[in-house]
Amino acid sequence: MAKKSRIDSPTGTQSVERVLGALEAVARAANGVEIADVAERLRVSSATAYRLVGVLQRQGYVVRGPDHRYRLGKTVGLLGLALQRQVLATPPIRRLLDAARAAAHAPVYLTGFVDGDVVVAHISDSVEHPRISQLHVGFAEANHATAFGKLMLAASPALVERSDRPALTRSSITGSEPLREELARIRRDQLSVEVEEYMPRLACIAAPVRSERGSTIGAVSVSVSADDFASRADELERVVRRTALQVSSALPLVEVSA
Repeated sequence: MAKKSRIDSPTGTQSVERVLGALEAVARAANGVEIADVAERLRVSSATAYRLVGVLQRQGYVVRGPDHRYRLGKTVGLLGLALQRQVLATPPIRRLLDAARAAAHAPVYLTGFVDGDVVVAHISDSVEHPRISQLHVGFAEANHATAFGKLMLAASPALVERSDRPALTRSSITGSEPLREELARIRRDQLSVEVEEYMPRLACIAAPVRSERGSTIGAVSVSVSADDFASRADELERVVRRTALQVSSALPLVEVSA
């Protein structure tokens, strides 16, 4: 008869539950936690809490800051990205994005939030309509300069305050007041456009994906050349608005918050 592993034993199961409890304790604290906080929440000794948090730290689930408080680490972000891909980029939704690519004759991007950051959850492209070379599935940068990024910033004021705004082109919006005005316009029109703000000779347009409660949880966007956009902006707007509405309707009954 095979021996039971530690994790199969009552003691092993309890250890796993405690590790997960420690992770939950860190996740629930906006400003991080100290070992004493974890010990109190789990009703264990400080030594036990230290060992539990140590397991999480070694695997990258938590990090210790200079203030000696523990916060969520990058591994949790990867899990969040996986969740976004499973919740947002489901097979039916990927089919909608593929149909949008065919209609727009352009690559289509689906973005969402993970732990308050913008991520690209899926890209529908092809040999004929390749994606922007700098964009990949994963955490997005330069959100002040992309159409989907600006739309997501408009939905998350907290994200605006901690976003870097380098000038990628001469058209990039870097000032606080111009950006606030741009985000106000996006909230009013429920549409985001950028022309040569992210890259020269490139344009993008994005529309919001909404949850059942009506909050913006993502965006559908397309990218084309600036010249192409100038000649068919109305057509591309119809594609992204229609697809964003379809994606919103096709979402599983799960609220993924910013």
